[in-house]
Amino acid sequence: MEKINRREFVVNGSVAVGGLLGAAAIPFGVISPKSAFADDIKFIESSCGTDGKKILVAYQSYCGTTSEVAQSIGNVFCRHGAKVDVRNIDNIKTISSYDAVVIGSAVKSSSWYSNAIKFVKENQSRLTQIPVVYYLTCLALYFDTKDARDTAKSYFDPVLKAVPQVKPKEMQAFGGVLDYSKLNMMYKMVMKSKMKKKGIPEGDFRDFKKIESWAKNTVLPLLAAI
Repeated sequence: MEKINRREFVVNGSVAVGGLLGAAAIPFGVISPKSAFADDIKFIESSCGTDGKKILVAYQSYCGTTSEVAQSIGNVFCRHGAKVDVRNIDNIKTISSYDAVVIGSAVKSSSWYSNAIKFVKENQSRLTQIPVVYYLTCLALYFDTKDARDTAKSYFDPVLKAVPQVKPKEMQAFGGVLDYSKLNMMYKMVMKSKMKKKGIPEGDFRDFKKIESWAKNTVLPLLAAI
């Protein structure tokens, strides 16, 4: 599967920050999302396949973590015969040609990012006619507890309430990444303080075996009927 900007995306072997935990993501509006992150972050966009059902894997990612998860999901679909586009939500003009859509977002203030929710709102007429799946990345799942899983699941509530007409066939939360090298100095200090209080260390907490298994064994069967 072709990967655009892959080389630029993986900078110095580090992975991007993603799925920031709840309200800690942009504290009290003091730091804007655009100014909080490093300038060299790139996002994956790719396409594969010429036959089969056409699936869009759309994502909203501010430091790249959800971008890589989207790519992993897209790779699974490609290996099983689908025609797949992996796209940053900000670059999607229309979804009219797709047979199914998988939508993912990082987390800010206990919710998908606003652009991801806006994407669902603006495309709800089509999304009510085809299979839709939601996912997210978050640092809450650093803790392997029922409370953490319930918290992560609650991050879907804002989009479910904002666009109740769209009823996803599946929703899944995955661990995120905390990489301070992708933050500017001021935001890095804020995040270090907040994550220390929450007991979350720097690191990559994604389980790509779990992500790929979910895409193959849960999502693909749901899309098989299209």
